[in-house]
Amino acid sequence: MLIFNPFDHVNKEDIKKRVEKLRRKKSRLTNEELSRLLIRKKSRWCAAAGALTAMPGAVPVLGTVIAVIFGTLLDITAMGFFITEMILEVAVAHNRDLGKEGARREAVWVLVSAVGAGVASKGLTGMTARRLSGQAFNRLIEQALLALGIRASQRSLLRIIPVIGMFIAGAVNKYVCNKVGDYVISYYAENPYVDKWDGETIEAEVISRGE
Repeated sequence: MLIFNPFDHVNKEDIKKRVEKLRRKKSRLTNEELSRLLIRKKSRWCAAAGALTAMPGAVPVLGTVIAVIFGTLLDITAMGFFITEMILEVAVAHNRDLGKEGARREAVWVLVSAVGAGVASKGLTGMTARRLSGQAFNRLIEQALLALGIRASQRSLLRIIPVIGMFIAGAVNKYVCNKVGDYVISYYAENPYVDKWDGETIEAEVISRGE
């Protein structure tokens, strides 16, 4: 069951306005250059989230528990939200219309592919993903957030190191955001929008490779 779906919480109109405002200010930039600026800003937010959620680790015992458990959960939630916003911003920078359901479905697939969620239903591809039902797409998002969670848990013990843990968590978040951003730019630059993302949906089970 998907508890937090970042795609339901981002404000698509605000995203569109932000990108259009930046495009007016930086009218000479290409789509890729504009996207790089957007990613740079989001990576700073991701870094701040990592640092702030690791801050309780500076307090012995209780702070350690909070930093490892609750801090990691908050970090995953914040990262999921900021990376989702980033993907949609890059999508708009590449002339995607977020008013189309297909553009949202495509963005979900980009998120899954970018974080290396390892989802498969006997070889799930973008072509198959275009036809997945809403429930199956929620499963895709679950796998993407799980992939982010695994990355966060791998560094969760670093959160207990006073002060240094904050810098490490922030640096890792920034690195992950930039790496995801590189993939997102590459995808939207190489793949023009296709109407099949708006097509009829089907029911399908989405499983992770680890299951």
